[in-house]
Amino acid sequence: MSKKMSLCVFSAYVMVCFFSFSPPVLAVDIFKVSNYAKGKQIWFEAEAFDERSPNENYKLGEKEKAVKPEKDAFGDIVTNTGGKGWLLYKFDISRAGGKAGEWRFIGRVVNPKNHSDWLWVLGDDGPKIPDKEPAFVRPDHIIFEENIPPPFTWKKTGDFGKDGGTVNKLKKGENTMMIWTRQSSINVQYDVFCWSSDLEYQPTDDDYKKAKEKTMAVEPVAKLTTAWSTIKASLN
Repeated sequence: MSKKMSLCVFSAYVMVCFFSFSPPVLAVDIFKVSNYAKGKQIWFEAEAFDERSPNENYKLGEKEKAVKPEKDAFGDIVTNTGGKGWLLYKFDISRAGGKAGEWRFIGRVVNPKNHSDWLWVLGDDGPKIPDKEPAFVRPDHIIFEENIPPPFTWKKTGDFGKDGGTVNKLKKGENTMMIWTRQSSINVQYDVFCWSSDLEYQPTDDDYKKAKEKTMAVEPVAKLTTAWSTIKASLN
């Protein structure tokens, strides 16, 4: 075997090991995008969280038998079964054609007893993901401080009709958001979340249904196939 061939075979072996054992990149893997009104939007369902607190106080309504979702839910829902904790989501606004700047967080929720939570955004609220609850301030971080009886409602205000913590500065590309418990309970149901670069945009169910579905870009197997093709080409 030639020296060139040996080097290429070794390179292929290294890449196989890398793609086989590298931990998967966490991010919302199924989402929707749109360009309604004067901005861009990225949508993802609440149950598509990347991580949650170890105590798992936030649970899926149907799949984990926490509570029966309201009949007009899009798929499953997330509720708080008791205690304090958090949910973490990663999302890439570039997949919606979005740019860095101010975006509004909007939720399709049921919250009949006004049990609110906190919203924390990486970059805007701190340089690294916190390992304990940050020092939240009302109104800067509060979300869903609203009375929202069934059916599900798209709520873009965070504090009794005011912005609260809904408007945040997002970074170019991938962003990370966390929902931390303030008051949420089994009465709260989170269904779908939306970020919009048009701060005045008001979502509708039809908007969500018509938004374009996307998935995470390239899977490791696809990357490996591309890499191996490159190596084979170099042998010719």
